[in-house]
Amino acid sequence: MEAVIINESKTFILYGFSKLHDQSKPYSATIFELLDRVWEEVRNNKLSLSGINHVVYEDGHHMFAGIELISPPEGDSLLEKKIVHFQKYAYCKHIGPYNKLDESYQKVRTLAENSGGEIELPLIEVYGHWTDDESKLETEIFHNLK
Repeated sequence: MEAVIINESKTFILYGFSKLHDQSKPYSATIFELLDRVWEEVRNNKLSLSGINHVVYEDGHHMFAGIELISPPEGDSLLEKKIVHFQKYAYCKHIGPYNKLDESYQKVRTLAENSGGEIELPLIEVYGHWTDDESKLETEIFHNLK
């Protein structure tokens, strides 16, 4: 899918964990570490959720991985709440292997440059349900625009 610019607000209300990404490691290592913690907390507390993973990339190499819950956690949940709001953003739906995601990011960057927009963090990746067929993996990219 081609990248598009969307001039309407979008808000994500997510629950998960955050950490500073160690730049000597691949981003996937941080993502898996955080999502493993999220899913352990979901299982331990029997939380009702959408089942879709979200990763938020923020300034200073801070990362957040989480999910949208049907209802907020109660009691002793360790999950952090994160609200991310976009007024205007570039969007692209990547279908295919994760190692080809950069092709979709290039579409987003090119679109922003050609339209006079400027991309800035935060950036959100929303992962579709897992499939063993890498050609069918879906990742939505939401990139904040100034």
